[in-house]
Amino acid sequence: MLDRVSYHACIRYLERVLRLPVAEWLRGREHLNEKLRAEHCCACAGVPVAAVRQTILCPAVIRIILSDFDSVAVKFDGWVYIIRRGIVCTILTERMHDERTGRARPLKDFGRMEGRRNMAKTHRRMKARDRSRDRLEGAN
Repeated sequence: MLDRVSYHACIRYLERVLRLPVAEWLRGREHLNEKLRAEHCCACAGVPVAAVRQTILCPAVIRIILSDFDSVAVKFDGWVYIIRRGIVCTILTERMHDERTGRARPLKDFGRMEGRRNMAKTHRRMKARDRSRDRLEGAN
């Protein structure tokens, strides 16, 4: 299952979640491939790559990977895990994700009762709209 986390995601986990100076560690190493850069960053951080990959594989991410979706963004614990074709390809902050998707602010979470009230209100409005349209059509 560890192969379902890309090396790029490991680097972004160290950089964004653990807030380590990854840019400094990689300075002058742009010619290395992603695997060697991830191994170098993990060595500088003093953790093995497998441990970082295991940490990224939280239960929510594992469920989405096993669900076999094509492209999904999983918000978990303040971070957004981008999963494409069953592989965690990168990790973003919620703000970065919202800016990329064009949302000015996060969606509002409704409770059960508030959701039911909103559905009833919408239903009443649509019912009234249908009645007024029927009256107009009947008059013609």
